[in-house]
Amino acid sequence: MIDKILELVKPARKILILTHNNPDPDTIASANGLKYILHSIYKKRCTIAYDGLIGRAENRELVKECKIDMHKSKKLNFSRYDVLILVDSQPTAGNVYIPKGYFPHIVIDHHNFRKATSKAKIYDVRSEVGSTSTIITEYIKSLDLNPDRYVSTALYYGIKTDTIGSARSNSKIDLEMMSFLLPKISLNKLSKIESPELPKYYFKNMKKAIENSEIIDDLIFCNLDEVRNADLIAETSDFLLRMRDIKWTFVIGYIDDMCYFSLRCKSMRKKVGTIALQIVRNLGTGGGHMKSAGGQIPLKDRDYKNILDILKKRLLKKLGIDLSNTEIKSI
Repeated sequence: MIDKILELVKPARKILILTHNNPDPDTIASANGLKYILHSIYKKRCTIAYDGLIGRAENRELVKECKIDMHKSKKLNFSRYDVLILVDSQPTAGNVYIPKGYFPHIVIDHHNFRKATSKAKIYDVRSEVGSTSTIITEYIKSLDLNPDRYVSTALYYGIKTDTIGSARSNSKIDLEMMSFLLPKISLNKLSKIESPELPKYYFKNMKKAIENSEIIDDLIFCNLDEVRNADLIAETSDFLLRMRDIKWTFVIGYIDDMCYFSLRCKSMRKKVGTIALQIVRNLGTGGGHMKSAGGQIPLKDRDYKNILDILKKRLLKKLGIDLSNTEIKSI
């Protein structure tokens, strides 16, 4: 697949690599890894762009320690780029800023395939793989390239965050690519990325999360209301899932006119991405993997509390939880 990608971009002068909104380590690392490939092979000028915020402390440290140059997509003129590449997301996923009249030439992702993606000239979508960084690392290995510690550390962390943990799943290829990268990474940089100093608002958010959480059977349902950045919602969902006797966490909040939610599960028997897609139907967009998922709903002309009630009702129905026979507890 990388040979086809290289053939398509060869004549291009300028290339734009888009991450999804509020980028996480996987999309940041995979975009940077692809930029490294295109510069190594063809000396191409590549710009990495995102919309939203890089909110999580670990993600900001990743960008800093691995010297990743990223730009706000809404400040760029898309007409100046010959090739548009989308990584770790797909068209119509609802979590990428692409101006009207533009469509990605290349899509590289590890989420469930979306029909709209077939309109791209080239796409490499593998839902059986745990991270997009895994796919990019496989490209690097097949091309016999030797990435430096910055690119390697970012990709290693990108794979790790999407595959290792209670709400994650991995495949053989994910572990193989981590093994390939391990001798090349900087353990010092990885340590700094994984253990950054946390801002005060992180602890304020966790206090708020505990106070606003309901235990309903084996589910923790948490309404954060207005949040500082979308990363806090996913971060809170991961944190709460560590509680004993809990199998599910659902955390929801909003920023300006956009509502975000994060759904996590400890078991692989339920396809969490499918559940997220179903509960958000006709409201917004959603999706994910076997054990982790999320979504977003535009709030323009909509009441947040009404959306909250609809999602809660749909989620409880999908999980088979009957409120009439279930005691709601606080943490």
